[in-house]
Amino acid sequence: MMALLSPRVWLALALAGALALTHSFAYRSGKANVRAAWAVEKQAHTEAVAAASEAARMKEKALTITNDGITNAYIKEKARLVADSRVTADRLRDLKASIDSAAGADAAPLGGADDPRDRVIDQCATALVRLDEYAKSVASTAIGLQSYTREVCLKP
Repeated sequence: MMALLSPRVWLALALAGALALTHSFAYRSGKANVRAAWAVEKQAHTEAVAAASEAARMKEKALTITNDGITNAYIKEKARLVADSRVTADRLRDLKASIDSAAGADAAPLGGADDPRDRVIDQCATALVRLDEYAKSVASTAIGLQSYTREVCLKP
């Protein structure tokens, strides 16, 4: 009890109380500063993520538009090739008809056998049409793939 009468004890207690009070204010203001800095950093991160997402969305939209254009061009090219194929098939039928009519005008070979020249010409014409269709198909595929590579894959 005697220690409570000493002014040094009271001075020490007052000093400890003052230090606790000032440190409490400093702690609270530091805490508020840290929270404010954290909020600013979090907002900047959110904005960066949103900007990156928007950029990715715009790039995807541009690539989708390009891909749609290539697909439409491919469909048009395929329709054109089908029309060309039909014209070629019609010409082949006309050629066969003219060969048949020309063969009918010639004298029939001995023994009533078919003229081997007609079969060879028919087989050659059929092979030529098939080869032409295959070449057009390969060319169309190559053009489509080259366009896709140039328009979509090689663009930064």
